[in-house]
Amino acid sequence: MEQKWPTLNNPPVVAALFQLRFNPKEVRLDDFLTVDKQLKHTLPNQTKNIQVGLDQKVKLEISENAITYIDESPYKNWDDFKMKVLKLLSILSDVLNKVEITRTSIRFINRFTFKEFDHPEEYFNTLISSNRDEGLPYPLQQYGFKLVMVIPDRNIYTMVNQNVENIRSGSFIYTFDIDVIDRQNLIFNIDTLSMNMEELRSVKNTIFFDNVTQKTLDL
Repeated sequence: MEQKWPTLNNPPVVAALFQLRFNPKEVRLDDFLTVDKQLKHTLPNQTKNIQVGLDQKVKLEISENAITYIDESPYKNWDDFKMKVLKLLSILSDVLNKVEITRTSIRFINRFTFKEFDHPEEYFNTLISSNRDEGLPYPLQQYGFKLVMVIPDRNIYTMVNQNVENIRSGSFIYTFDIDVIDRQNLIFNIDTLSMNMEELRSVKNTIFFDNVTQKTLDL
């Protein structure tokens, strides 16, 4: 049964990425020139091996062993993001069909703004703290921490970065960056990659919703 996730009225996503790495022995960089015209219908601007959208917010980077899709436009929802990724992968399928994929990943950078942040436990469940009653000797300007988690019985691991910064306006910027990486080998196929993206999303969402409180979801 498909997992149902909460829908946020104000998604905090400021950047969403998808990347796949492939066996460079099977494809040459010049091979992608055969789909250059098709890519320009969606991403008309080009800088070296990077296709860029009209608003400069969407990019597709092609290297000797990787395809990276970067979307910094206002985030709508997962289905919209996934559709855009698969549309571009469908164009690239003429080059990558049946090529060995060595890694896939998604990365979602979430950013929250708080006017006050005296009680971070009201917003997040995973925290760092001092064991001294008096706290730190000086006012805190910025802090961050990184978690690396391995998913049992799968070739998936995650890198999760959380950072908070007290900016000059007095507000606090909290960045919650989730990177989910699958190291299993696949054969390039749109249906296979579609299912793989859903698996990566499930891990990403589990980490996100396990960490944020209802107060954060209501922002």
